[in-house]
Amino acid sequence: MAWARIRGAFNNAFNCSAWAACAALAAAVGAVPRAAAGDLIITGAKPDRLFVIDATTRTVRAEHHIPGADGLVSVIVISPDQKIAYVLVDRLERVVGIDLATGREVFRADLSTPEERIKSFMSLALTPDGRELVVYELPTKLLPSEYVVEEPRFAVYRTNAGLAAKPYRSFPAPRRVHMLLMRPSGQSFYAIGFDLYEYDLRAGTLIDTRGIQKWALADHGQPDLLAFWPVTEPTGVWTSPVYSDLKKGAETVPMTALMSLDVKSGELTYADFEPQSALIFSTVLSPDRKHAYGVYTTLSSIDVEGHRLEKRVPLEHTFYAVNISSDGRELFTGGTECDVGFYDAATLDKKAILKLPGCADQATATLRVIHDR
Repeated sequence: MAWARIRGAFNNAFNCSAWAACAALAAAVGAVPRAAAGDLIITGAKPDRLFVIDATTRTVRAEHHIPGADGLVSVIVISPDQKIAYVLVDRLERVVGIDLATGREVFRADLSTPEERIKSFMSLALTPDGRELVVYELPTKLLPSEYVVEEPRFAVYRTNAGLAAKPYRSFPAPRRVHMLLMRPSGQSFYAIGFDLYEYDLRAGTLIDTRGIQKWALADHGQPDLLAFWPVTEPTGVWTSPVYSDLKKGAETVPMTALMSLDVKSGELTYADFEPQSALIFSTVLSPDRKHAYGVYTTLSSIDVEGHRLEKRVPLEHTFYAVNISSDGRELFTGGTECDVGFYDAATLDKKAILKLPGCADQATATLRVIHDR
């Protein structure tokens, strides 16, 4: 099953070596085309690093220390003004806000207390005004003789609360959530897990549930997906590969589909594009919404309108995360090791590989693209 392979690779992400000796910067394979002027790539790496990369020059502009990361840097959410990165760190028990220009810590929320251990499984979202941070929390009560698993919840923090932030309100959440996406109106947000949930942010109530595991796709079995990368830039559409078995008479054919969620309109679609031939961890949509690109051991181009695989090229090693320049001309790959790759979006030709200082291991860190102002 696809999920067994996904789970094995995910486990490896948290155990791979992070400090192999590497050169600071690899030579570019090609000079043009390059990313749109002003594009910056944001990525994190073990044990406590946040990098700002100039996508045009393909160089590290800034390397910031994340206080209290404790060896893990995972989900990265960027503030609407693109000045602050909120990062889930410390065994999924702390959220730290870092000023991207100065590296200064401007926000910290320690989720756990001496009485309660709290994990956030890859799930953060910011309101469009940047004033509130929603965190999916999985609490466990720590009693003298036993641990008591409590009900999950959404906790809401004020981002101006400084370095000792506490949630000022919370409301019940479903189990098995692994990603949050805020809607542009700020009135509601999506929680992605076994199904797709939409919650009213102010009322703290469930608005709607749509099927993922319980999808109603004709002749398809129960799907699998791995969704830890909350990338919606530059289109406002989140995409993910989905794996399922297509029933053809007495036979079943493993298929790969593209799941697309427009966070503004709420449109949700699934479309098969190939019999399963390569595992894809994450995808991103081109600015014109005509192509999607997926990554893992290969880099894949998908014709969104034609529902077909356009091209696939092998990669030197696994990459978990993919993103795209604001003009759609260049792809960026990250995650897994210390390489950030630059590829031509039209041909999938490799243009350059940037090795992060110290060969810092990105593991499952989100690869974000912002535009320098």
